[in-house]
Order: sequence, then C-alpha cells, then structure tokens
Amino acid sequence: MRMDRAIFLSVVASSLARPGYLSGIHDHLAVAPYALSSQYHAQDELGQYSYGYASGLSAKSEVKSFDGVTRGGYSYVDANGELQTVSYTADALNGFRVAATNLPKAPAPIESAPLVAPEPVQDTPELWSST
Repeated sequence: MRMDRAIFLSVVASSLARPGYLSGIHDHLAVAPYALSSQYHAQDELGQYSYGYASGLSAKSEVKSFDGVTRGGYSYVDANGELQTVSYTADALNGFRVAATNLPKAPAPIESAPLVAPEPVQDTPELWSST
C-alpha cells in the first residue's frame, strides 16, 4: 500500500473512531451505531511502518520511524461508557513512555497538624547535684 493512501486511511479511521460520530445517523436509520470499521498497514524496506484500525468503540494507530522511535496510541470506551485514551512513545534511549486517561493517580496528601520542633533538652538540678 502506498504511504499516501495509508495516511488518508488513518485520517478516516481516526475520524470514525470518535464516540458518537455515527449517533446522528443512528437516530434516523435502523443501523447499529459504530457499524463501520477500517484498518491500514504500510511498511518499507528501511523498517519504517504504520498501522492502525478503527472499529466499534475502539481505535489504534502506531508508527515506527527510520530512527527507531515508535509512537502510537489507542482509545476505547470503557465499561462505564467513558472514553479512555492512551498515547505512547518507545525508543532505545528513553524506553517506553506512556500517558493515559486511565492511569492511577497519587493519593491526596493527608491533612495533619503542623509539625512543631521538640523543646531542647534542659539541664535539671538533679543532674548536677552532688551526693
């Protein structure tokens, strides 16, 4: 497949992957929502490639460039009906890095009283008394 065709198909796939894209059609026609799907794949002799799909409630695309960097992302509608998105980059220098809407978040700091330094140790008469 030629690269320009793959790019065109990736744009079409990305636009169809948006949740709700077919909702207007679905309201007026007796067709199931998200009935369309598409996929594409392209590669060359230098190890570069791109592929992706859009189908139902999910979509994915990934590209590997001549310098060995892989970039991609995917999205899906989770069990709660919320759109989740993930994007990632991977290379030999920095490893795998990801950003996503469904990653755990750090807990909020616990509210506590302000810290007060202890009183310095005081000499007491008992310490210095001679017996």
